[in-house]
Amino acid sequence: MSVLLAMGLYAFSMSITPGPVNLIIFSKAINIGVGRTLPFVLGATIGFCSVLFSAGLGLGLLVKQYIWLTNLIAMLCCGFIFYLAIQFLKSDSNLEFSSKSQLGFWSGSALMLLNPKAWLAAVAGTSLFVEKGQLSQLILFVSIYSVICFISLSLWAVLGKKMSDTFSLSRYIVHLNRATGVLLMGVCCYVLVGLSFN
Repeated sequence: MSVLLAMGLYAFSMSITPGPVNLIIFSKAINIGVGRTLPFVLGATIGFCSVLFSAGLGLGLLVKQYIWLTNLIAMLCCGFIFYLAIQFLKSDSNLEFSSKSQLGFWSGSALMLLNPKAWLAAVAGTSLFVEKGQLSQLILFVSIYSVICFISLSLWAVLGKKMSDTFSLSRYIVHLNRATGVLLMGVCCYVLVGLSFN
């Protein structure tokens, strides 16, 4: 029972803390509500759980062992986050992006699959809670993580919607979208500066 609690606490602490995915979910919910943000939340959850499962099968060790692979994933992630930042900067009073740039399920999945922090968190989590070759432990960990991750990310969507309703943010949406875009670009710069010192 204590292992299950530890798995749950690890999943919660990794999922609820602010990061690019949480920021995007928060901003999307302010713009378009919780219901229309859930596909992105589901995509991010499934994307991370895919990373977690792959790490448990040993793929994460490649990412950890080969620094060039970690750097490649980080650069791809930066490119994708930069693309998302541009979408926020270009948006008007809401996030009604064209169907080509809709931030939905696939965007959420891709963001997690290309996120080096997600890979490192997955490697750390599986090394803590899954014994080598224990597929049943891995499946249990991924199952617990998927539920907690979805709930945690959904809480960011609910928070965004509640803020929008409470503070009548509609007139500030353009500024919020632009601030989100700038913050996402800041994340890219931070990652790229970190890569230059590796």
